[in-house]
Amino acid sequence: MPAKFDFHLHTSYSDGTSAPPAMVEAAEARGLEAVAFTDHGPELSVGTPREKLDLILQDIELAREDAGIPVLASIEANVVDERGRIDVEEEFTKKLDLLMVAIHNLRGTNDRLEMARDYLMRATRAIEQREVNVFAHPFFLHHDLLPHLSREEIEDFVRLAAARGVAMEVNMKYKAPGDEFFALCLREGVKLSIGSDAHTLAEVGRIDWALATLRRVGAKREDLILDSFLR
Repeated sequence: MPAKFDFHLHTSYSDGTSAPPAMVEAAEARGLEAVAFTDHGPELSVGTPREKLDLILQDIELAREDAGIPVLASIEANVVDERGRIDVEEEFTKKLDLLMVAIHNLRGTNDRLEMARDYLMRATRAIEQREVNVFAHPFFLHHDLLPHLSREEIEDFVRLAAARGVAMEVNMKYKAPGDEFFALCLREGVKLSIGSDAHTLAEVGRIDWALATLRRVGAKREDLILDSFLR
């Protein structure tokens, strides 16, 4: 794989265990080309309190000063309702290098078809409304919801992502969706991002499954989001 990076790291500001400088050191030790810090937005139970959002940016900047690799400031913003609204204000997102969004909660139902349709609606509206860079762990919420959507629904979503310039994440933690989804992304011109979803130092850069997935679907460096953010 021509690119090895990790654009999904959680620090002690949300539900991670370490501060940014230590995580950057771990990333450098594992040969990563770049990292992005993506602590959870404030509406998640383990999210970063609103009053600490700017403190995250200050700590990331300090880590960047001593880093030997590019360090990006990001957040894993939560899609909070059916209208696709996220839990961080546009004023804050303008300070970020990269905006990641994710869905962690849906309305109360255990029916996977209903969950999949609700997920699709929220995801679609979220990327229609904002300039999103990465959609995290797509279609995974306790289960892989993609099998409950039609081929047409999936293709329409991927084409929307391509039109809006939104990358789909190959997430090491959940190992979903499967190869067919990522191959479709490549055919439609959707770039891919790599994320360990690390919450500890030991997890930083542990992306073997993601790299294997990218090899299987024939992804090349130019198919990945990395070079768009290297300076």
